[in-house]
Amino acid sequence: MKIKQMKAAILVEQNHPLIIDEVQCPTKLDFGQILVQVKYSGICGSQLGEIEGVKGPDPHLPHLLGHEGSGIVVDIGPNVSRFQKGDYVVLHWRPSKGIEAKPPVYKWKGKTLNAGLVTTFNQYAIVSENRLTIIPDNFDMKSATLFGCAVTTAFGVVN
Repeated sequence: MKIKQMKAAILVEQNHPLIIDEVQCPTKLDFGQILVQVKYSGICGSQLGEIEGVKGPDPHLPHLLGHEGSGIVVDIGPNVSRFQKGDYVVLHWRPSKGIEAKPPVYKWKGKTLNAGLVTTFNQYAIVSENRLTIIPDNFDMKSATLFGCAVTTAFGVVN
């Protein structure tokens, strides 16, 4: 894996601005993980609530945020079969087909930085195979981000 570090927006303290800083990436991809260059990220109402502490204190601070975005596959880990380098993808929090890999271990200031199975407030994301969906390479990447959460949530409400 070529990416050793990236810029990311980190939630360090609720009700405070996110910190933009360099984060260290794992040196290799694990079983079922995919490295994606994040092109666009949505900002979900639940993420704003998390930043603002709507549900109370966050026991996982500091951590990365974002669960909807679009990007391009840069590298694939062992046993990934549904994707290849160069694929255009939507990143989403809802599980789909493929491997559910363990969350990546990012480091910030020498300490482990909490992250889930998908984060998108960062330049690159290490994502489980089952949190990506391929889109055509001529699909508008900005609009594709909506399919990561907003469109599927709305569909779930009316369906």
